[in-house]
Amino acid sequence: MKFWKKEFDDILVDGSPHETLGFTKEKNYLQIPMMIQKFLIKKYNFRSIEQIDDIKQQLSGRTILIINARQLLENNAIPLQELKIGIDEIKSFLNERGGSIGRIGDQYLILTPSPHIKMTI
Repeated sequence: MKFWKKEFDDILVDGSPHETLGFTKEKNYLQIPMMIQKFLIKKYNFRSIEQIDDIKQQLSGRTILIINARQLLENNAIPLQELKIGIDEIKSFLNERGGSIGRIGDQYLILTPSPHIKMTI
């Protein structure tokens, strides 16, 4: 029978795998590499084709964007052909930097600016 509670540091140093869930106190074990730290995930309100440059600027600033592409088509804000040209421009911008673009369902696009963040959608 135990009458004391183990401190967090004691558990990581000499605790059983059941107590630590497999984690150890080794220095680099739980550190996230710098290349994938400090990304912001943001829903972007894409209303016109003129916003392509702003999208590129935000992607350069370590922001992952989620865009509602269907909303543009339903509101007749952008003709389909213009939207395709804009998306192709964003794709080439992301490909140059190692980023990627993917779909979430039928209406959302997710844009990732880094080669260290990949999607399987």
